[in-house]
Amino acid sequence: MLVSAIVITAINILWLRKEKDVELAGKIGRLASHFPEEWQEYQDWLRDIISSRSVLLKRYPVWQAILIFRWRLFYFVVYVAGVILCHQLLKRLKNFFLAMGYLKERILSQKEVIVTNSILNNRCHYILQQMATLLAVAELSLCGIAALTGILIAFYYQPTALGAHESLRIIVNEVANGTLILSLHHVAGNGLIVLALIQIVVMFFGREFVLPWLTAWISGILLTLIAISLSWTAIVLNWEQTSFWRFKLELSMVASIPLVGSLLRDILSGGGGINSITLQHMYTLHSYVLAIAAIFLSITHLTALICQEQNWKSEDKRLSLAKFLRKSEFK
Repeated sequence: MLVSAIVITAINILWLRKEKDVELAGKIGRLASHFPEEWQEYQDWLRDIISSRSVLLKRYPVWQAILIFRWRLFYFVVYVAGVILCHQLLKRLKNFFLAMGYLKERILSQKEVIVTNSILNNRCHYILQQMATLLAVAELSLCGIAALTGILIAFYYQPTALGAHESLRIIVNEVANGTLILSLHHVAGNGLIVLALIQIVVMFFGREFVLPWLTAWISGILLTLIAISLSWTAIVLNWEQTSFWRFKLELSMVASIPLVGSLLRDILSGGGGINSITLQHMYTLHSYVLAIAAIFLSITHLTALICQEQNWKSEDKRLSLAKFLRKSEFK
């Protein structure tokens, strides 16, 4: 069998003498030429390997150049032999199923294949767009949970250097279901980031990067950034030692931004060190500015996706009849 001959040739590559290298490459080419489809695809690769021999001899010592050249031939033989073997197995399986009557002997024309692929692609895009809408609903739900639990936490939380950590301890130990409220708030915030990132990927693969989806696209990206900002502004709110030093390190990174770094650091920290003013600034950004922006963007994002999905459905209904008529012509 020719495939077996190619594999046996591959085993002997690294043991041949220098003057046999080119002869070996020619033998490999002759063996591969018995499979026209594969040879047509990979013959340029073999030519490149042969032409690289002189370059290798100039660049490396003789023994090293020969070793590299033979290794490239070995890799080529193994790879092409695997491709040929797979193709031959697929052909034999196809003939077997045809003989058993499991496949139709008539092959679809090129136009039929194009129409079928178009229908499948549109259906896949439709599923992804519906998934994007469901993710937007989940994002809005998480925003609602985070807002509700945030309001409950705000009844007891004190945004001061002396009262922040103690107020959280009271919420956990003394307030009814305080631990559950804090846990829901944290899970909703982190889940919003995860879903927003997944949403961007789903929108991209659902072909929602085109112009009609501009509102959903922009609102989705902004919602992702807002969700990350909400998590970042909550770093220092528990007023623990680890959070303090982490926030101080990140403030120094913000200050290193060219032109506006110092201004941003002063706005976030209150103009001095990390103290009660810094805590109040972070609390205001987290609880009012960013939270309201997240709810607004999640509503905008969901509304835009629903509107675009309705438009897509109407267009799909108009095209479905034409596709059906085109498909019926092929029968």
